[in-house]
Amino acid sequence: MNDVNDIPLHGDYVVQSGSTAFEGLFKLSQRREHDHKDLIFFVFGENDRKYMNVDDFTTYEALMRKAKRLHPNAELFTITESSLKYEEFASAIGLLSKHYGATNVDMRPIFKDSGYTEKQLTRDLVHPNGLGYKLYANAIYERFLDNIKQKKVVAGLPTKLHTRSGFELSEIDRYEKMSGFRPMGGYYTSSEKGSVIEYTFKGSMLGVKLLRSPDGGEVNVWIDGNEITTLNTWWPFARERYLFVTNGLRPGSHTVRFEVTGRTKAMDLTANPYVRIASIITD
Repeated sequence: MNDVNDIPLHGDYVVQSGSTAFEGLFKLSQRREHDHKDLIFFVFGENDRKYMNVDDFTTYEALMRKAKRLHPNAELFTITESSLKYEEFASAIGLLSKHYGATNVDMRPIFKDSGYTEKQLTRDLVHPNGLGYKLYANAIYERFLDNIKQKKVVAGLPTKLHTRSGFELSEIDRYEKMSGFRPMGGYYTSSEKGSVIEYTFKGSMLGVKLLRSPDGGEVNVWIDGNEITTLNTWWPFARERYLFVTNGLRPGSHTVRFEVTGRTKAMDLTANPYVRIASIITD
């Protein structure tokens, strides 16, 4: 676009690699600068399916609505990632793209019909390499040209497709009970198996703000006495993340309990793994 059309592009990332639409919605809600945007890309699905089922993917629509309210004149592009093997998530992205007048770029058939194997187009069968990203760039640019040819207009904000998608996320950093955790560097931190921290909240959806790191361990999550899931806080480098936990909770007050397991996904960690929790996120 710069070379052919003399249009320089510049922008910024709301989220980082490995994020879900849940994290995108929370981080977009926290941003204070609302400068003009011409174009917004949504690149989610592959990571979301690891934490939720497709019924919880209403966070994708909530994110689209939030972005459109902040930037009503922005054109929307949705990317169906080349690595997404879960058809129900791809179908949900396609349906929402059509409803919101977004341009959907489905990279799965483009990779399949390219004449190259997944190994030749990716670094790890998931993340594209240079050749893979060239296919992404060409596909997106072709859709730009196609939109111009068809005189596509920027769509407005339609009614919700899913009734449960009209929510906002907020953060709760006040704990109700804590044992074994200690405040350290902006997080409640523990490497001791059996350490617990509890929060109370009202809402149907729950996430947690925590630090993933090379010495990160696993933490069990209980809600109202029922074990919900086990979260892995290991990551090859330190990054603050906003992880989806669950959705569809009954109306009323709830108690969430995080309990350190003492286990880790790291292969070479000899010391006790740490769990670092900052707050919970709910609707």
